Amino acid sequence: MTLARAARRAREGFDDFVHSKLYIAFIAVVAYVLWYSENLLAAIAVLGVIGGLVLALVRDMVPMVPFVTMAPCVVHVDKMPGELWQYALAVLPVVAGLAIHIACYRRNKVASPKSNLLAMALLVVAMALGGLFSPAAQDGMTAFINVLYIGVAPLGVYFFVKLYGEAKCRLGDYAAAVMAIWGILTAAQAVTVIGGAYADGIDIASNGYVPRLGWGNSNVYPTVLMMCMAFNFYFMGKSWKLVVPYAFLTGIQFACVMYAHSRGALIFTIVVIAAGLIAVTVYNRKNPLYWAVLAVALAALALVLTFYWERLTLILGNTFEDKLQSSGRDYLYIEALDRFFENPMFGAGFGYVGYVTRLHTESGFYQLHSTLFQTLGSMGLVGVLAMAYVYVMRYYTVFARATRVKIFFFIAMIGFEGYSLINTSTFTGLPCMTVIYMLLALFELETVHNAGDIPVGATVKQLLAERREVWKKKRA
Repeated sequence: MTLARAARRAREGFDDFVHSKLYIAFIAVVAYVLWYSENLLAAIAVLGVIGGLVLALVRDMVPMVPFVTMAPCVVHVDKMPGELWQYALAVLPVVAGLAIHIACYRRNKVASPKSNLLAMALLVVAMALGGLFSPAAQDGMTAFINVLYIGVAPLGVYFFVKLYGEAKCRLGDYAAAVMAIWGILTAAQAVTVIGGAYADGIDIASNGYVPRLGWGNSNVYPTVLMMCMAFNFYFMGKSWKLVVPYAFLTGIQFACVMYAHSRGALIFTIVVIAAGLIAVTVYNRKNPLYWAVLAVALAALALVLTFYWERLTLILGNTFEDKLQSSGRDYLYIEALDRFFENPMFGAGFGYVGYVTRLHTESGFYQLHSTLFQTLGSMGLVGVLAMAYVYVMRYYTVFARATRVKIFFFIAMIGFEGYSLINTSTFTGLPCMTVIYMLLALFELETVHNAGDIPVGATVKQLLAERREVWKKKRA
């Protein structure tokens, strides 16, 4: 065997590996080990090498989806140790790999009237225009950084996946596997943190306990878990053999959400679980094995609830002890409306300097804790129109060709969008919006390449055409 042939076979083997679920699991294990080590500089260096290799050796950018999804999960510290130049050196392999990729590989056609590209780009424009003509106090550098972080960066990742993405695997299954394994990683980190606190004698059932994973606080990581739970049900529907393990995983993830003591996250997690259970039952309603295994799983759940009922009621009682008061959000919403009516067209911008200093120091910008009120207060009517267009295209992508995986993505988005009405998730660039944008890119590639899952229903146009034919026959 010649050296050239050996190199080609090695590259083909590497290409097969990065398109497998084993690779996604590998990224998750690496992320957990690096997170547990609490050495951020070493973590970035290791990720830099992995990312650089994938960029340089693989044309298809689909394998970068699990990498970008789980890379932020290595952060286990509140402050970045070390010097800035050290981090610059650590990311050099990624920069080099990106340069090689752009120079060596052909590009796809991205522009399409049915893609999310234009809607996302217009939202970035609306964000950049936010605060124009506003008399409110603003910080220009903060606004610039936040537009890059919340708007440009997620859009850039989406564009890159679309520009170089291929259908070398079943993209629907690949996307679902990324989300399910990301959920396992997040749950493992949460169990480690919560279990460590319990071992240290901290009352983790108390509402005063706030678990932090480093990359995700008690609002962010429950958001990730509720989104990932939807894909647990997707895999339950793939085989009756997966019902029990994924039901067990869902139970652990729900416990992690409970111990976050986030009322909104808990409520919408229950909504996601209920919707996922209904969907997977509808898909498997004619499978007697599914019903048998589901009965066993529900019996096990009832047994667990019997043994831990007092503990469960204690945690829920502590979480809801203030009887669903707003936690100060009502004042933020009033402030958002004030900024909107003060400058209805463009709002106060993403550099707005508000009245609650803590929101600047903890979040990097003034978060109004609601998709609706953040849009009104920061971008005004221009932002409302741009955001409406984003939502139209987002769910057109889901329902224009409604595959099974897209249905479970929609269930995940029910929880995400609902919780974001009272939380900051929509305006969190990493991980939330970047992951959503990448999944949309995969769904668009799936449609273009006619790959992925078999559609569970016809398109809207086909349904209307069929109804017209039925109506004509009845009339005749």
